[in-house]
Amino acid sequence: MGFYIGLFSFAAFFSRPLGGWLLSKISPKKILVAGLFLALGSTLSYLFVEKMNWILGLIRIVHGVGFSIFILAALLIAVLKSREEVRAYVLGVVSTGFMLPLLVMPFLGEQVIEKFGYFFFFLTAIFLMIIPFVFALVTKIRLPQVSEREEGEGLSFFHLLRQKRIVLILLMTFIFEVGLSSSFSFVPLLAHEHSSMRAGFFYTFLGLTAVFLRLYGGKKFKLWGSVKLLFPAFLFLSIGGLLTSLSFGNLVLSFSGVVWGLGAGILYPHLSALIVDGVGSKEKGKVLSLFAGSVDIGFGIGPLSFGWVSQFFGLRQTFVLFALFVLFISLPLIFIFQKTKEL
Repeated sequence: MGFYIGLFSFAAFFSRPLGGWLLSKISPKKILVAGLFLALGSTLSYLFVEKMNWILGLIRIVHGVGFSIFILAALLIAVLKSREEVRAYVLGVVSTGFMLPLLVMPFLGEQVIEKFGYFFFFLTAIFLMIIPFVFALVTKIRLPQVSEREEGEGLSFFHLLRQKRIVLILLMTFIFEVGLSSSFSFVPLLAHEHSSMRAGFFYTFLGLTAVFLRLYGGKKFKLWGSVKLLFPAFLFLSIGGLLTSLSFGNLVLSFSGVVWGLGAGILYPHLSALIVDGVGSKEKGKVLSLFAGSVDIGFGIGPLSFGWVSQFFGLRQTFVLFALFVLFISLPLIFIFQKTKEL
């Protein structure tokens, strides 16, 4: 079972460069529709799966590819439709759209499966997939025209990765996701140590804080979108990790979720907005695919490394170590990035 679950993530990760390349060649609206079509077709195919075999593996791969290119196309459309000064806010709103289902749908899915079975669960999923697919088909999306000087292939992935500014953002994204994925994976084990603690409080307060900050803070905070918010955001992640290590009840655990949410609410939209600044239209899809790949790698390596370190130092101590790691590795990266921006 784990193999088939993992196939989705692997397919999504390895198709990131393909998605970025396609977006430099084809209209992002068409890629958006294609991604939704693949995801819808895959979800529909689950109804006909009777056993775990190569057919299920193929469906999982197609589903992962569809999901991956849809996300990239949606982000690129948001980037192309927004002005630079409001781009972090726009990307925050879009990423909130990705986050909200993760807060709500697992609970609703469990209820549907428990009361009606898997067949109705997949019917529900198909119905939910049809809505954005039809909406994407009928909605007209007007994007800026590519200027004559930007016609052609654009820079390759290799040339983009030779730019210090892009590499620094990718490294900061990796550090951010390592910290975030570790908390996501190991807070339940921490809560399991005390029967009164509920990991759900952590996830709920983290998600609500991040959503509120991206929707409200992006409109009201004058510094929103500024490089100056990177250090406070990473500091929030580190303090959140320290608070999590000190959590012996739901109150402190919930507050640590709020602090984690402040960091996560700032970092994703800011890093994704900063990485496309100053990049040509032909390269924006490619750098977004690099950004998404960095998110994937960090989210995969975080729990693995956290689990390995916790075997030697213990669970609570590892939260402290990872909090210090996030802070002291991000500091020089932010400093160098700010110097690069000044040049």
